[in-house]
Amino acid sequence: MFNEDLKNLFEDALGFASIGLVRYKLNGEITFIDKNALKIFEIEDIFPSPEKVIGKKISDIQKYILPPGSIRKKILENGYVRAFEYPLETLKGKKKWFLHHSYLVWDEKNNENCIQVILQDITELKETKLSLEWAINRFQAIANSSNGIALISFDSTKQIVLWNNYAEILYGIEKSKVSKLQDLSKFLTSEQINNLEKLLDKIFKGEPLTELMCWVIKNKNGEEKRINFTITPVYGEDCVREALCIQIDTTKEYLQRREIEQLQSHLEHVRKLESIGTLAAGIAHEFNNILMGILGNAELALLYGENLPSKTKDYLLQIRKSTERAARLTRELLTYAGKEKEPFQILDFGDLVKHTLEILIPTVPKGTLISSNIEEGLSPIEGTSNQLMQLVTHLFNNAVESLPESAGKIEIKVGRISLSKEELGKLIFSDHANPGEYIYFSITDTGTGIKEEHISKIFDPFFSTKFLGRGLGLATVATTVRNHKGAIKVETEVGKGSTFTVYLPVLAVRPKHEIESSKGLILIIDDELEIQKLLFKSLSKEGYKVIQALNGIEGLNLLNSYGNKIDLLILDIILPDISGNKILAEVNSKYPELPILIISGYTEESLESSISHLKYWDFMMKPFSIREITQKIKELFNTKKS
Repeated sequence: MFNEDLKNLFEDALGFASIGLVRYKLNGEITFIDKNALKIFEIEDIFPSPEKVIGKKISDIQKYILPPGSIRKKILENGYVRAFEYPLETLKGKKKWFLHHSYLVWDEKNNENCIQVILQDITELKETKLSLEWAINRFQAIANSSNGIALISFDSTKQIVLWNNYAEILYGIEKSKVSKLQDLSKFLTSEQINNLEKLLDKIFKGEPLTELMCWVIKNKNGEEKRINFTITPVYGEDCVREALCIQIDTTKEYLQRREIEQLQSHLEHVRKLESIGTLAAGIAHEFNNILMGILGNAELALLYGENLPSKTKDYLLQIRKSTERAARLTRELLTYAGKEKEPFQILDFGDLVKHTLEILIPTVPKGTLISSNIEEGLSPIEGTSNQLMQLVTHLFNNAVESLPESAGKIEIKVGRISLSKEELGKLIFSDHANPGEYIYFSITDTGTGIKEEHISKIFDPFFSTKFLGRGLGLATVATTVRNHKGAIKVETEVGKGSTFTVYLPVLAVRPKHEIESSKGLILIIDDELEIQKLLFKSLSKEGYKVIQALNGIEGLNLLNSYGNKIDLLILDIILPDISGNKILAEVNSKYPELPILIISGYTEESLESSISHLKYWDFMMKPFSIREITQKIKELFNTKKS
């Protein structure tokens, strides 16, 4: 009786702890199983008593999840298996977990080795553990996938217990390299460290923190980062166990906001410039009408004032010259206001650079060394002199402003180069450029250089690193280069200086068949832009091919470039740079058969000494009609043919 009571007591205790006993042979045949094991395997309604199970195989009371025989193999190797977490599926399809203690015993009844198994049902505990692991993994996944959010957690001793992936990115240092608050002194100021200590102390004392704070830190690479952060308590066992510092990187948003504010400021500035441009256009238009009267009366006085004293004629010429200067100024105002588009002209770019530098160099601070190397006899280009002068001016001023206050050096080069399609592909703004011959303009300074992150932005409108910069200079350069079908190269090194090189295509000589298909090729040398426009349109309509020069130097370059292909020269005898007499002498020396039509505000008699040696020539007094000049051209062609 006593033994039976003890047995029942023992079975009840094992049943309460969900522990069952099983013994089976090495072939899997069950030799013993208790009632608790029946309940654990959930087979008590299939096998009402342990005796019904004896002789069955282990595989008859369960469905394997692990490979069959895996535990037996471990037992045979080691003699036992202790605290092995074993998953299985019951015959009813429920997944369960057992804590498996197994060992080899000698079964005297069967006279062979058997496996004695002590099973404890840990399904509920295992599910709780798996749920906890899943929750931890989910938290880690959330923490480490929070791009832009750094999670840093401290315990009560200021030790760092959490440092997520983005914290590594933000600060530029791995979790293994930081273990306590003081390790952040590489990134935070001493004042920030002290403030953070006080905030953590408040958290661990149970005092709430509701404010959002903003700090500027420096990461491992010395880059400034703006972070917004707050600190929240993490509770455990009714007390604050950790202080979680949630930091949001707002650097990108801050820079974008600043860029928008700067853009709005620039747009307001542009609106003001547009208003000034509209006013300037109105003034220039009215001023042009006044200048027309002054210039016309001066021309008439010279035309009909044959007996005027020479000094009076000089005064009138001075009035004419000053009026023409004023007219050029009003044209620039109209161009600035966008009311007049300057037509392309034939230009000697080397000469343009020389004249522009003569104006710019006297304005450079003392101590700045400037050297220039401009090749002689360069091929002409086609472009707008005003835009190209601005291009040279902007690049020159950009170089000067980059120099240190003490001293510096600027080197300027102008020459000719041939560029292939591959070489053009490596340049900036070369989308309109074609392979061929180019005139290059390079300017090198020994200034501060350009930071790598700024190189892609320097040609953007409104981008400037200067305190008072408008950010329009290099943007204007880019527009001019594209308008002229050129390209740009930028070479720079921080602390050593920069080189800007502009490439402009040389003037393409028209094919011979194109010239021969027209009535003739006419070269016009006249410094009056309005007359050039008028003659170009009217003579082109008549079927002539027309090339133009706004000064004597450009004219001579074109004359020598085209040579005998030119059929007629129209020449204003008074030019701003060299005299018409010099051009006439050149024509008489090299091209004596070339017909010349001289147009001028002077009387024919005053030109007698200049034209007496010419073979084919005629003269027209300004002003004249299109019909009159067309007739003169026909007469000159016929005279030469006869």
